[in-house]
Amino acid sequence: MEALIYLDNSATTRVRPEVLEAMLPYLSENFGNPSSIHTQGRKAREAVEQARQEVADLLGCQPREVYFSSCGTLSNNVALLGRARFVEANGLNKHLVVSRIEHPSVMGPAQYLESQGFRVTYLPVDREGVIRLEALETALRQGASMVSIMWANNEIGVLQPVEAITELVEKVASEQGREIYQHCDAVQVIGKLPVDLEKLKLSSLSFSGHKFGAPKGIGALFLRRLVNVMPIIFGGGQEMGLMPGTEPLANIVALGVASRLARLEQEELQKRLLGYQEKLIGALLQLPGVELTGPSSAHRRLPGHVSFCAGGIEGEALVLKSDLRGMAISSGSACHQGIIEPSAVLRAIGLSPEKALGSVRITFGRDSSDADVEKACAILQKLLTGVLPGAERGG
Repeated sequence: MEALIYLDNSATTRVRPEVLEAMLPYLSENFGNPSSIHTQGRKAREAVEQARQEVADLLGCQPREVYFSSCGTLSNNVALLGRARFVEANGLNKHLVVSRIEHPSVMGPAQYLESQGFRVTYLPVDREGVIRLEALETALRQGASMVSIMWANNEIGVLQPVEAITELVEKVASEQGREIYQHCDAVQVIGKLPVDLEKLKLSSLSFSGHKFGAPKGIGALFLRRLVNVMPIIFGGGQEMGLMPGTEPLANIVALGVASRLARLEQEELQKRLLGYQEKLIGALLQLPGVELTGPSSAHRRLPGHVSFCAGGIEGEALVLKSDLRGMAISSGSACHQGIIEPSAVLRAIGLSPEKALGSVRITFGRDSSDADVEKACAILQKLLTGVLPGAERGG
């Protein structure tokens, strides 16, 4: 049986061998609790702080600005709900701005805050998924005190103009003489694009380790020094009180190693992923009825990310047909109690229900090869030419 062609790297990645090797001692002999003051505890604490430094080096920030969490979802919730607690406690404007294509871990807190009396502005996006800066500026000038715009969307791969967004937020905050808190969900970006938080003046940023070679169960929150966020979880002092609970030592070590490797390899990986992406897009656009979702230009899209819709077949069906041929991809539709419906992201960019149900996402990663791209092109061409209107019927 041929090896699996894994092209769902935006969902999760394989744990890197180097990362796994680094973890193992902290699951056996170096098992101490980082809060303990004996030798085992001190060794564990040293490992945690080394990992914190590695993450800081990847992000271009200070180690004291890095808070370890269990995942990107928790980081997003702490960033938004914790800041909302501060807003309420200090009588600031209870007004949050998000885009209409945020991940559920941002949209969920936004909807909860709305139910608790916050005003939430949901920014529209254009056909490619990009927010309108004019709409953001209007919301900011109407007193918004919190903004959360994701850097790269997981479904359609669109990259938001993060630098322009931060500059606009800073401009309005300066003109109005007040602080505007700006969070960014960067879960899809870390390891694929360079990040320099010394230059990019975000208040906070979240990410998850399993998107770039660390295991599931570890993420981080960058919180800029002197920016106030109040805890939403109580009962311990770990991670300076923001993420209480005994630290997952081996996972933290893993995140540090994955961060170091990502920093060293990022430039080469970005170039390779762009090459894979452009080749697959070129092959798909030769087929009648195939339409990209998200940006038409690869350089406005997350490296290695391809999303498209194809008339005449549901995305879920194409995922299953691909799986039978040894290729793992994903769809943009969701199944709830047996009913398949298009995602909110695809509806937000104006896709018809029929097109949205036919959407598919393919994401290359570090382990992808030239041979994987060739096989993916061949499999998709065979599957799609068998179902697309006007195309040659295949077997």
